[in-house]
Amino acid sequence: MTDWFFRGEIPGSKSVFNRALIVQSYFPNLHLRGHSECDDVRFMRESLSRLSGSSQLNCGEGGTTLRFLALRASRMKGLHVLTGTRRLFERPQIGLCDLLAQLGVEVELKDEALHLNSTGWKKPVTTIRVDTSESSQYASALVLNCWGLDFDLEFELVGSRISESYFVLTIEMLKFLGLEIFEKNGIFVVPKGQRLRNQTYNVDADISSAFTVASIGALHGPVAITNFPKDTDQPDKVFLKIFETMKIPFRLEGTILEVMPALDMRAVEWDLAQSPDLFPVLAVLCSWANGTSRLYGAPHLAAKESDRIQKVSDLFQRLGVKHQALPDGMIIEGQSQQVMKQAVKFNPDHDHRMVMAAVLMKLKGHQIEIEDTHAINKSFPEFWSIVGIQP
Repeated sequence: MTDWFFRGEIPGSKSVFNRALIVQSYFPNLHLRGHSECDDVRFMRESLSRLSGSSQLNCGEGGTTLRFLALRASRMKGLHVLTGTRRLFERPQIGLCDLLAQLGVEVELKDEALHLNSTGWKKPVTTIRVDTSESSQYASALVLNCWGLDFDLEFELVGSRISESYFVLTIEMLKFLGLEIFEKNGIFVVPKGQRLRNQTYNVDADISSAFTVASIGALHGPVAITNFPKDTDQPDKVFLKIFETMKIPFRLEGTILEVMPALDMRAVEWDLAQSPDLFPVLAVLCSWANGTSRLYGAPHLAAKESDRIQKVSDLFQRLGVKHQALPDGMIIEGQSQQVMKQAVKFNPDHDHRMVMAAVLMKLKGHQIEIEDTHAINKSFPEFWSIVGIQP
């Protein structure tokens, strides 16, 4: 009988929850099945409950929260001020301001807040151009808020399509709920008067969190995730293909994913353009693999909650892992028998995924004192009970 390090459920996807909560704000009778107590979802719930003709909305540290809420608030006539942490407003928001302006919304970034003066969306005289070179979240924010318009909305995506897979996730969810959207020759059309058709939506387990727990299984001890959504549209599901390439033993039967420790883990080359959130933990996996790994295709890692390329490099330097930081990723010289470091301090720079990466190294035997551990609450507050470490 297997002695599981962890066996249980993973909370719902914060990315999917925040999308579904926006839809629910238009249709309160929409029933969402699933749970999440992470900060990003909590800030979204609280802000939507305060939405009115004159709103003060706190987005915390959530980039998706800010972008989705800005488009939601702009549908309502009034003055809206969206606030958040300094780090949030250090991240790129030019594409968001440009999108709002095309919808006839007066917008200004000042005093670490986004100020909106809206009379509701105005019908654009030309096709809206959504710049996705910073993030696909602008496109997702737009289409999430197309319910009940009194005009047909046309838009196109311009620029490099950063994390386009998350826009696809949004479209598939909205189609399931009843939104009609058409695409021809690169132009998307949402007809006016869209209404909800399905009254219930299941929020799948968070695949990014599942990947971290599965990686614990590969590095430390067997784990079983009992609510793994096999048919999810979440882009990070690609980690199962990465596990196959790295020869990490796992079995997926129905909704149960079992992962066993990898005794001979192989190096990997992988394009993370559509799944950049895998990078910090995957880099840690690669550091224990046999051979040289190359993770690439994700220059936007520099504009996440932290500069994740730089922070992984910082962690590796402190632990003696040979690597080369790249503008879009990293080359990692794996070593299955690392020399364990003692009395190492690591600052994750308020980044939840950097906390996860450092904890995996701690479970393997490196003595790391991790600062700012509460950052994990952004996406996965249940993490500490799973790993059995006091933050």
